[in-house]
Amino acid sequence: MSQYNLTLSGTRQIDFAPANKEDELRQNLFTLLTSWRGSAVLNRQFGFDPSALDEPTEVAKALITSQIYELVGEYEPRILIQEIKFVNPQDDSDNGRLIPVIYFDEQEVNTDDYTG
Repeated sequence: MSQYNLTLSGTRQIDFAPANKEDELRQNLFTLLTSWRGSAVLNRQFGFDPSALDEPTEVAKALITSQIYELVGEYEPRILIQEIKFVNPQDDSDNGRLIPVIYFDEQEVNTDDYTG
């Protein structure tokens, strides 16, 4: 099993025909976690709830981590998260943002239950 990682920063163009499963999983994960909750018209629960960003740093990290696990479990069951780290705020050129780095593997899902 290969381990992948994704840093949640910047923007990315949507690739409507990803070259491989790794690219598809990264794109799905990036889209899920960079969309604000309430912005998807037909699914207002889809996406990240930004209220955690107003909390003190350590509380925000815990809330963001928890939310990432919940969203991935609900919307992208092919991803098995191994670890979530945060970029050191001193390494952030915009100074002080919480930027998650997600380490994950691909996992098999029962295709009878999966509609993605």
